[in-house]
Amino acid sequence: MSHYFRSNIAALAGYMPGEQPRDEVLAKLNTNENPYPPSPRVLAALRQATNQSLRLYPEPLSDSLRSIAAEVYDVNQENILAGNGSDEILSIVLRCFVGRDDRVVFPVPTYSLYETLVMIQGGEQVCIDYP
Repeated sequence: MSHYFRSNIAALAGYMPGEQPRDEVLAKLNTNENPYPPSPRVLAALRQATNQSLRLYPEPLSDSLRSIAAEVYDVNQENILAGNGSDEILSIVLRCFVGRDDRVVFPVPTYSLYETLVMIQGGEQVCIDYP
């Protein structure tokens, strides 16, 4: 099937996850995992939500969240982008603003998704070392 891929997609390497130690003593900060259990208040809120809003889709445009964020940060609601985590938001932003041969500058070392998203868009990566 890979012979149908665009050449810039075929050139991408598959994702290689980092080490996943099963040691209960280690805090795996590289995977954004919390080494502590949720607080009792969080568990209570989840139980309550499970009985109500978790059975429904959220607002499609996240209007409530965007309205509050706009007020807190004193910007227009239209300038707030809500998504399902940073990966999705980064993907949306790069799809909207980066085209073939556009240059994208980012520091290294950095989050590996930047490089992948730039390659998917056919852009040119310009890596800047931290001072």
